[in-house]
Amino acid sequence: MAAAAVLLVLIAMLLLVGGRQSLAARAAGADRLAFVSLRAGEMQIYSIDADGQGERRLTGPPGQNVIPVWSPGGRQIAFVKRQGEDSQIYVMNADGSARRRLTSPSGSATFPAWSPGGSRLAFVSTRVGEPQIYVMNRDGKAQRRLTGPPGFSTVPVWSPDGRHIAFVSTRDNAVPELYVMNADGTSPRRLTEPDRYVTNPSGKGEKQLGAVGGVLLRPGVLHPAWAPDGRSIAYVTRVGLAEQAIYTVRIDGTGRRRITTGYGPAWSPDGRRIALVVARVGDAQIYVMNAGGGAAKRLTPGGVHLMPSWSPDGRRIAFISSRAGDLALWVMDPDGRNQRRLAPSRATSASCRSFPGSLADPSKPLTPPPVRA
Repeated sequence: MAAAAVLLVLIAMLLLVGGRQSLAARAAGADRLAFVSLRAGEMQIYSIDADGQGERRLTGPPGQNVIPVWSPGGRQIAFVKRQGEDSQIYVMNADGSARRRLTSPSGSATFPAWSPGGSRLAFVSTRVGEPQIYVMNRDGKAQRRLTGPPGFSTVPVWSPDGRHIAFVSTRDNAVPELYVMNADGTSPRRLTEPDRYVTNPSGKGEKQLGAVGGVLLRPGVLHPAWAPDGRSIAYVTRVGLAEQAIYTVRIDGTGRRRITTGYGPAWSPDGRRIALVVARVGDAQIYVMNAGGGAAKRLTPGGVHLMPSWSPDGRRIAFISSRAGDLALWVMDPDGRNQRRLAPSRATSASCRSFPGSLADPSKPLTPPPVRA
């Protein structure tokens, strides 16, 4: 497949598959990464050691298998199986054995998210119409809806202590906003205000979105990611015709602050740094910055580099790169050194799901990757 065609496949995967959830864990004494590959002409889930050894295919036909999400203990992987127009959540052991379906086809289900303790899974289902957030036990029992109309609610993200769930919703506005609710669905509260189109980074000359036409990126909140201490959430919102910025906000809605231009924020395990992506025409690079602010340091060379995810010990960052003319799974040190490709060339990836990070795909309607002149 030509590099341009592979890139288009990647973009589609980023839009449709979504998620960067808690995806890697220590299994059998070694870090493992899960990723999605199109090498056989359809999307299937693979795993590989962090040193590039032990690659293994975990799923196969029928259907496409995507969005692998490691359980907190690393013994199981939740994922989404797509067959035709139907998508359902399954779970399997870390070696691919004992696959079983958790949700029923009374509506599509996607975006599985393990609770920190591993006893429950939050997910998104269309069983009552527009996407809403549900929760179930790890065996698929006791499924219960947490959100409801008006509007849609999607991409649930558990707080580190398991007491709250952050999510994106249009329940109050046509524009998706960031919310937090208790883990049982009670006391939902909005943390952000309706998005605004900003003509310059200083905030001067703001105009309401409804007064601005020809925008390239849809408005609203994307990529919510809890800080490891559970006190704040990073998220992405549009700040221009073709620009997105990363903000942080406390869980009570105060302290909203823009920290940098970019998208896809991923907190380091100690909460001191944030990895992110900055995209320009024909180029997307991974940066790292201090969580408190300051200049972001570029880590990757020219080309397309996406979806940074930290290892549990904070010593490595996994990402996907097109630098060799195809897309593959890579890792590097947090300072950008020791960049190395994990999957062999025949294992070109269309997407990867790897170390812990933030959720990537926020809601529908879907958003193309940001492009800046």
